[in-house]
Amino acid sequence: MNVEPHRRDDYNNSPRPPVLLFLNQAFNLRMTRFLIIIIVACSTAVLRAGPPDWPCSRHSMFPMNDVPTHVRDSSLLLYDVNHYGISLEVNDTSTFISGYTDILATALGQMEELVFELSSSYQVDSVFQDGERLESFTHLADLVRITPRVPPVIGEKFTVRVYYHGEGGQNGFFAGISNRTDLAWGQRVTYTLSEPFLSLDWFVCKQVLPDKADSADVFLTVGDSLMAGSNGILAGVDSLPGGKLRYHWKTRYPVAYYLLSLAVSRYREYSFYADSEFLPDSLLIQNYIYDDPQYLEQNRDGIDATAALIDLYSRLFVPYPFFREKYGHCLAPIGGGMEHQTMTTLNGFSFTLVAHELTHQWFGDNVTCASWQDIWIHEGFASYGEYLALEALVSPEAAREWMGRAHEMALTEPEGSVYIPEEDAGDEYRIFSAALSYKKGAALLHMIRYELGNDSLFFRTLSEFQLRYADSVATGRDFMEVLNEISGSDFGWFFDQWYFGQGFPEFLFTWWQSADSLVVEIIQSGSSPGTPFFRTGLDLELQFESGGDTLVRIRCDSPLMTIRIPMEIPVAKLVPDPGNWVLQRSEVIRKIVSAGYLKVSPNPFGEELNIRFLAGAGDREIILSDLNGRILERHFSSSGSYTLHTGELVQGLYFLKVNEGKETYTTRVVRQ
Repeated sequence: MNVEPHRRDDYNNSPRPPVLLFLNQAFNLRMTRFLIIIIVACSTAVLRAGPPDWPCSRHSMFPMNDVPTHVRDSSLLLYDVNHYGISLEVNDTSTFISGYTDILATALGQMEELVFELSSSYQVDSVFQDGERLESFTHLADLVRITPRVPPVIGEKFTVRVYYHGEGGQNGFFAGISNRTDLAWGQRVTYTLSEPFLSLDWFVCKQVLPDKADSADVFLTVGDSLMAGSNGILAGVDSLPGGKLRYHWKTRYPVAYYLLSLAVSRYREYSFYADSEFLPDSLLIQNYIYDDPQYLEQNRDGIDATAALIDLYSRLFVPYPFFREKYGHCLAPIGGGMEHQTMTTLNGFSFTLVAHELTHQWFGDNVTCASWQDIWIHEGFASYGEYLALEALVSPEAAREWMGRAHEMALTEPEGSVYIPEEDAGDEYRIFSAALSYKKGAALLHMIRYELGNDSLFFRTLSEFQLRYADSVATGRDFMEVLNEISGSDFGWFFDQWYFGQGFPEFLFTWWQSADSLVVEIIQSGSSPGTPFFRTGLDLELQFESGGDTLVRIRCDSPLMTIRIPMEIPVAKLVPDPGNWVLQRSEVIRKIVSAGYLKVSPNPFGEELNIRFLAGAGDREIILSDLNGRILERHFSSSGSYTLHTGELVQGLYFLKVNEGKETYTTRVVRQ
């Protein structure tokens, strides 16, 4: 059923307004710390109250000219959002909402008009600036443009309230607000998922990543059979006439626009406290799950695992960033999960899903990407959080299997980079590429850990990155600079090939054994011409004919290499990268050393390549391939000689491989 529009034409007729946070210091672009004064609108007067529970911000404004900034309108860059106050009436049967958004902001430039974002699917009922109703505004192309009576001057704070109503969202997976039924449990849920560009689907906002609001209050009015979850602390639930409840959630941590949320359904609360030696006090884990006793019975272990994960990540990174408030979950029929700050929305409690979304509280929420081009800061790190959770809390083997599957998915994208190119920064599906942003992004961190060869340095880097950019935004280059500083090494080459570069290395290993050594010829090429070579370390596992094995670490510094390993024990098999440390694709050929097996002529060759088998006739497979291992010719012959017609081949180096029974013979040939 639809709710009647909740129009408000005057502040005096409003329900209890949200707290608006005014800052009594002079304007400061870096916004280090502020003394906060709460101002509450009461009738026609504005009364000053005492300070809130704690300072609302440790937020430092990120210089917006340091990264490409994708904004709907340049006027959005003329002010800094200090506080969002959202008050909406919501139901669990549709996406119809009604109410208002308050924005407290500080002018950064000359403002002839005030511009905010709100989906054009809503009707704007009225607009106020600093408590006075304004008649001059437009609402077109998802932008609300307001002509102020007196434009704010640089450094001046101002408030805007916009009343609106309507039905938004419902346009596929990337919908700011949705109403769906969880078919497994028969539960209707209205929920938001604003990332990356759809906060405007449910509240008036400014969608610019470097501008985190210092705080927010969210008031959600629902039927008394429903519960409403959101960010921060539940400050109160008020009973209203007509069988309504108003939930008041408040957060006093800086928050990116897309991390604010709501979820409304027939929930029940299942909450507990997590203890960790790395936290100053017990942390509330507050979960809004479906009001069905079977749900808790079936999912209790998955929910309870959150406590161990909080402890793990607080040890590996820094203490949980929002420990003064809470962490929690709201259930919704969403495709996976969404890391809303302090209150993740998800569709279930599988171990890796809970781990992934919780890792985001550090990487994505506490430290947010400065541009969607650097989504690796979110998804690569959160995906690696799955690996770390498996490694520490399940088993190293489970973690290796996870990384193997991650490599398999990343290898399906031979051309793409982890860094999002400028031209793709508005494409949600490219931003959230499972193969590139998630799996290859996780593999990139795993390779940094491998290159360092020192877990203490690796986790110190993660911790320092969290401390340095807490409550703010950062780029991939920012992480590289922290890595360089902590490690004492220059990882520029690594980021050039793995972060900004495309694809991955492809190896061809040809090996044979003489009396006292193992010889390995290595040919490397890139899967993408954009990055033709990858400098990397690599482990080779040598499995012995007598049983057992040994691990040899090599350094690949050239596309063509020959290494000689002292080895008298007969080797049965060579396995590249058995621990899944390096994202790569490889082929291994064992070369049987025999000077009298075959002769090729001419070599270098031209239009033809003649092969003569010195042992005479026999059943053989003859394969000609390029340096990437791509098979160009494959023939079967039982003759003592064979001629390949090679007129269409370009000049270059090729491999001729002959399989006879269980033996393989390989030699290099050159097209002139």
